[in-house]
Amino acid sequence: MGEECMQCRKWEERMYWSNFRTIQFCQILSGRFHQQLAIPTKFTNNLRDKLTGTIALRGPSGSIWEVGLLANGDTLLLKQGWTTFVEDHFLEENDILIFKYNGNSRFDVLIFDHENSCEREGSYFIKKCSHIESDCGSKRKRSIEKSSEETNNESSDDISEYHQAKKQRSVATRSTPSRRQPTRATSRGRRRTTKGRRGSSSAPRIELESRRRAITLEEKERAQMLAVAAAVDDSFIVVMRPSHVYKGFFMSIPSEWLKKHHLDKSLAVELRVNENKWVAKYHYKGYGGGLSGGWKKFVLANFLEEFDVCLFDLVSQKPDAIILDVKIFRVVEEVIPPSTIFLQPNSR
Repeated sequence: MGEECMQCRKWEERMYWSNFRTIQFCQILSGRFHQQLAIPTKFTNNLRDKLTGTIALRGPSGSIWEVGLLANGDTLLLKQGWTTFVEDHFLEENDILIFKYNGNSRFDVLIFDHENSCEREGSYFIKKCSHIESDCGSKRKRSIEKSSEETNNESSDDISEYHQAKKQRSVATRSTPSRRQPTRATSRGRRRTTKGRRGSSSAPRIELESRRRAITLEEKERAQMLAVAAAVDDSFIVVMRPSHVYKGFFMSIPSEWLKKHHLDKSLAVELRVNENKWVAKYHYKGYGGGLSGGWKKFVLANFLEEFDVCLFDLVSQKPDAIILDVKIFRVVEEVIPPSTIFLQPNSR
């Protein structure tokens, strides 16, 4: 009986390590954990040939940290870059980490608080920025302003498309008379618009104003957690902000994802939701980039609002275009189209 059980156990172990696509191990942080972390010996012995000199750790937020491996005898240590992961997630002694191996030297990491044995909520909201704060802030401000101008000057086709998508729904609107704009700004700044003239060909800008009820923290967290659970290796997640869906209509793409896929030039992006398709523009700004142009049409057609979560999956990539499948996780399932506000061009 004992011999048969031992043979069964060996067969089970062989099947697990050889055929299971997802393999996990758990570590309780202790000692010098902030400097390095040892991978369990049994895990190393079975997968040593699949672990390269650098591995990728994807935290609950979806961001990725690259960590170098250091061999110490038969033990593999998470070393170079591990301290950054620890500091970014505010890890403490006795915290519990579960590492889920997905192949190609990539791990998903779940973090549990040592005080209550539950997942640490804050680990889902970690943000990374690889830029110096002063440079990042000034460049990002200039980029958003420029992109906002580009998207705000789109043709009135976007407006008519929005009304067509929400027909038979009442929407509160405010409008102002159109006024002619100067064709060129002086070196001292933009000229004020002239008064009392009609027949301007400039399309009015639109901004949206939510009519949705107040959102709870639990609803926000649920939408984000569902998106994280559905993500795969080539996914990125964006929580919608007012500048994405109400005004400006520019959505930044996480820099880690852009770097991974070498998106260092502007190109076309096809966005797909089920059988529906939209074409947007990816604008590269030298340090990062995001979606504009057709992104506004995508927002209007899908009634996206602040705190909704979009999961983008890469379908294909060519030198001049990429295709992304989009899954939308709404904080509130009931869709109430936002109010439309028409604004005079360049009004503040």
